[in-house]
Amino acid sequence: MKLSRLINRVALTGLTILGLSTIAGPASAATTVRVAAPNGNSPYIINTDHGAGGYYGELLKKIDQDLPQYKFKTTFTSQNAVFAGLQSGKYDVAMSNFWYNKERFNNYYHTRANGLDDLRLVERKNGKKANSLAEVAKKKLTVVPVSTSDARYSLLANYNQQHPNNKINLKGIGDQTTGDALKQVASGKYDVAVYPYAAYKSVQTTAAGKNLTASKSIGLQSSYFLLHKSASNKKLTKAMNKELQKLHDNGYMEKLTKKYLYENTFKLPGAQKAFNSHN
Repeated sequence: MKLSRLINRVALTGLTILGLSTIAGPASAATTVRVAAPNGNSPYIINTDHGAGGYYGELLKKIDQDLPQYKFKTTFTSQNAVFAGLQSGKYDVAMSNFWYNKERFNNYYHTRANGLDDLRLVERKNGKKANSLAEVAKKKLTVVPVSTSDARYSLLANYNQQHPNNKINLKGIGDQTTGDALKQVASGKYDVAVYPYAAYKSVQTTAAGKNLTASKSIGLQSSYFLLHKSASNKKLTKAMNKELQKLHDNGYMEKLTKKYLYENTFKLPGAQKAFNSHN
């Protein structure tokens, strides 16, 4: 009897250990999310030795930290390559200050807003001045060509469509960094460029930047993450939306805005109406 009880006890202990091993087994591996970011978009995205920095880089790191079921891995490339890769499925997420565009919102999933941009006209200090897109058109100011894959191109094209009798002379171009575009204003090659205030401030202390000034705000634009359309990314979009809602409501986005964008865009006039306006 004693031997029988001993055998039963050992068997029971073995089953208990097996059960505990099953419960405490290794967690499923996190899903890798391939993120594409355009080069040359400081202070929004900065390529560092420790991955993406800047406003969106730090925002994505916080999302990565809070969503352990996902592991976000960022690749830097040209803006045109960002969209080619997103369309083909090479990348899952495109990260930058991408504003509303009807075609893009149809072609890709988009999150709720992840930031708010304060648009300005960047002009030469002793050059021609304007305080609105309407003035740019009326005064026939020359505008730095804009990449056709850039949200600013859509903004200006939409303005021209809505104002057929007072159009801006809009020209498309391939990829171009903020610094190169603003140098063309500083040198006098063009009269004006349209950029978020933070992009202007990031070059203000450079040789070219010292010869530039910015107009008053001409409008606010919400930005969004874009995602390749797939079943898994539909689920990812929902998870990111929940996180972005939290990071807006708890003040984290506002903290990053003050840290990287030289002003608190969430406190500007019209910010509450403009933020997340296309969701």
